[in-house]
Amino acid sequence: DENKLSLDNKKNLDILKKLGLEPIFITEDKLDLLGELLIETEVVVDGIFGTGFKPPVKGYRAEAIKLINQYGKPVVSVDIPSGLSTDTGKIEGDFIKASTTITFAYPKIGHILYPAAQFCGDVYIVDISIDDRYVENVKRFVLMPQDITLPKREKDSHKYTYGHNLVVGGSVGKSGAVIMASKASTKAGAGLTTAFVPECINPVVETTLIEEMSVPASCDKGVFSENASEFLQSVIQNGKFTSLTVGMGMSVSEGTKKLVETVLFLDKPTVFDADGINSLIQIPDFKQKLKNRTSPTVLTPHLGEFSRLTGVPTSELKENLEEYVRGFIEETGVYLVVKFSRTLIVTPDGELYYSIRGNEGMAKAGTGDVLAGILGALINRLPVKEALKTGVYLHGLSGDLAVENVGVESLKATDLIEFIPDAYRWIKENRKKDFSLIRKRKLR
Repeated sequence: DENKLSLDNKKNLDILKKLGLEPIFITEDKLDLLGELLIETEVVVDGIFGTGFKPPVKGYRAEAIKLINQYGKPVVSVDIPSGLSTDTGKIEGDFIKASTTITFAYPKIGHILYPAAQFCGDVYIVDISIDDRYVENVKRFVLMPQDITLPKREKDSHKYTYGHNLVVGGSVGKSGAVIMASKASTKAGAGLTTAFVPECINPVVETTLIEEMSVPASCDKGVFSENASEFLQSVIQNGKFTSLTVGMGMSVSEGTKKLVETVLFLDKPTVFDADGINSLIQIPDFKQKLKNRTSPTVLTPHLGEFSRLTGVPTSELKENLEEYVRGFIEETGVYLVVKFSRTLIVTPDGELYYSIRGNEGMAKAGTGDVLAGILGALINRLPVKEALKTGVYLHGLSGDLAVENVGVESLKATDLIEFIPDAYRWIKENRKKDFSLIRKRKLR
């Protein structure tokens, strides 16, 4: 019934008629007609619901959506595939499965987060002259090539100009983690990288690492002994280390707990990853100790580790992740790099950066170790926020470039290390280009 249309609908209906087109209104008793039309249709333009819609779809509209999906024609959705929410990545009830989505002004959370994102197809942003002042208080961004600050290398320089990253980790059976983090650190540009490892795995580390150095510490039953923390402190005091990357393959024990507690009191920019985080949780009042640190602190948890950090079940974190990450940084003052199907950077001032780089082939052991090594190298070279943005993008892009060569099934963590140079080259060539495919940074 045209009389029930909103003023905006009536205005656009008048425009349509002036173009010589006569619309067909599909109602509950005309679903068969929709099916007949779809047989002859080449492309479907979906504009059933807009950004204000709250799932689920009800009534005959749900049946119409089922029909559109059933016929499998290419679908271009306007703003958001009908039936999906713009505000979350959740799916509920029936929704359009789009080939392409053309959205206005800015991308929305529903375009970015899974599982909803996989039903949006390619997302293009169209400028419709919405003034940027309406989003000037928004602190949520999509990480794009133009956001990346590349570290510089000067002609008149030496290895210490580019930082010395001490990579602390490893245990019997998990030497590969600290090896990959160390190799990634060098490949990402650190002037020097040294692996601090239990002496029981040092022969393996020494055999595998060529450009990187190693320092063996006392070992007890395959992991760092309780004496390793005092040795670490003396090594750092006597060395020229400019950053620490702690936790990869380290296991959790009294020795690692004591070692991490020692690191908390060292005045060095530090990345805590994997068992560095799991050991940190064992320390009483660890949140306050993080808050008291004077040097920048980066934690790189996956959702399971973040659940242990917060005491919140992963199912609840998935529902309200932004709320919990902001609450955690208020308590601790740290930088977070949260790893899930997207990677989320959270800064102490409450800014959120979603990375849309990376792929399902990276769901393999070791890819997080590579990221930790990259970040440990870059926090020597750039302001911490810029280092995290660059490092996360570099990591995901390396995976995307690698998967083109080896495929999603065979991709492994060491492939990412090999493709870091190609990722650097790609960023240098493309970061100033304008991308219509999710090119706007802010997320509404």
